[in-house]
Amino acid sequence: MRFNTLKARLTLLVFAFLQMGAKAHAITLGNREVELSSPVGSDILPGGGIHQDEIRTSFVFSNLIPFVIKYAIRLAVILAVAALIVGGFLFITSYGDTEKRTTAQKTIMWALIGLIIVMTAFGIVTIITNISFV
Repeated sequence: MRFNTLKARLTLLVFAFLQMGAKAHAITLGNREVELSSPVGSDILPGGGIHQDEIRTSFVFSNLIPFVIKYAIRLAVILAVAALIVGGFLFITSYGDTEKRTTAQKTIMWALIGLIIVMTAFGIVTIITNISFV
C-alpha cells in the first residue's frame, strides 16, 4: 500500500515539473520578445537601471551563490552515501529479523532517492550556470 502511495506522489511530482516546463516554454515563445541586454527591471522597478554586467560581476552572483550550491551538493552526496552505508550495515546485521530488515531496506531506498535528487539538482545547476545569455 505504501509503495502505491509513493508511486502516486512521484507521478504527481513529475507531472507538476512537466507542466511548469510547458508553461515556461509557452511564456518564452509568446508574441513578446525580451532583449537580455536591456537593464533588469528598467520599466518595472523604481530606479531600475541595473545592467546585466553589474549583476554578473556582483559578489553574490559570481562568488557566494556558486560557493553555497557547490558545498551544499557535496554535503548532500556525503550524507546520502553515509545513509547507504548505514542501511547496508543494518541489512547485514539484521540476521533474519524482518523488522530490522525492512528498516534497512527503507533506509537504503530513501538514501538512493536522495542521491538521485541530488544528482538531478547538480545537473540542473550545471546547465543553468553554463547558459550564456550574451
